[in-house]
Formats: sequence, C-alpha cells, structure tokens
Amino acid sequence: MQASPPTTRVTRAATAARSRVIDLLQEDHRRIKQAYREFLRLDAQRNGDLCESIVRRTLAELRVHAALEEELLYPLLRPIVTDVEAVDEAEVEHEIVRYLGEQLDASHAVDEKFAARFAVLCEYVLHHVKEEEGELFPQLKRAKLDWEGLLDEFMARRQALQAADGRLDSLAARESADDLTDRGEDSLLPADEHGVLLNGRVAGRPAHYDAGTITSRKI
Repeated sequence: MQASPPTTRVTRAATAARSRVIDLLQEDHRRIKQAYREFLRLDAQRNGDLCESIVRRTLAELRVHAALEEELLYPLLRPIVTDVEAVDEAEVEHEIVRYLGEQLDASHAVDEKFAARFAVLCEYVLHHVKEEEGELFPQLKRAKLDWEGLLDEFMARRQALQAADGRLDSLAARESADDLTDRGEDSLLPADEHGVLLNGRVAGRPAHYDAGTITSRKI
C-alpha cells in the first residue's frame, strides 16, 4: 500500500492544531459569558461568598487568557491582519479589563460597586470577544503558521500560567468533565438534582437585583 504524501499528513496535523488553538480561546470566551450569567442570578449582598468565588475565578481565567493572547497570538496577528489598529485596540481593551480586575481584586461583595464593576467588566469583555471572534480570528485561521509548534507553546504556557494561580489548579479537570447538568456548561453554581440552585432560585429563571444593584440582562 502506498503511503500518503508527507505534505498531507502535515496539513492534517496543522489543521487539527489550528482548530485546537482557536477552540481553546473560544472555550475561554464561553466560560466568561457563563460566569456572567450565573453572577446575574445572584444577589451580591445575600450570596456574597459565591459571588466573590465567581468573580475571583473569572479574573484568574481572564489573566491567563489575556497573557496567552498578548504573548503568543497578537504578535502573530500584527503582520497578517488587514487593519493593525484592530490588534492595538484589542491590547488596549485588555489594559482596561486589567484595571477593572485590579479594582475587583481589592474589593468584596459587600462593597457598594462590586456588582456594578463586575458587570461593566463582563460587558466590556463580551464586546471584546465579539470583535475578536468576528474580525481577528477569521484572519488568524487563514494564516500559514507553524500551528503544531504554536499549539505546543500555547499548551505549555497555559499550563504554567494556570499552575501559578491557585484558583486555576483544577481547571484542566473541569474542562474535561462530562458530568455537567442542566445548569449549563461549566456552571459554577451549586444545584440539587432538580436544578434548583442552592441560593433558592431555579436555574435559568430570570433574576432581579434589589435597590442599589444592577438589573439582570439578556446575554
């Protein structure tokens, strides 16, 4: 039997590596959106510990995600994008997210603007994600790169960043878990077997905040 040409094997491997890199970035995006949804179901005053847990973990994941993009992705994008200002804007958006994250790290759920700050941060990230997935990722996918080498570097750096942050030491296990419930993908909220959140609300049911907090929105 004649062996497949080496170029075919390389192309397939490169395609698989490219898909894995992009998928990992988009999975990060989905986790941030899910965390925001779950935060909106809670009241920061009555569910302070859980709110803070969601916020701290989200900030840790954002730090890892931003570092990977800034160190590995954006330098590759600069020479190939049609509008380099899009990369500049993405980097500035990271700076703003970092600023809000530092404010949240220094505060607690009982603080007056804790919920508002996290809401603004998440809305900003969702805007960033829309532009990134709509403008930058399509151009990245078309680029002729050493995708296998990039994937190896990406995974090694990702693991190092996660290991350096105690909040993310179980992220790999959580990403591979297949025992998710109707609460939604990668849910951070505890629930019983009927999908009733332990804060007394039913998963998926619209929530509202009391006076002084933000209003739940559709995301």
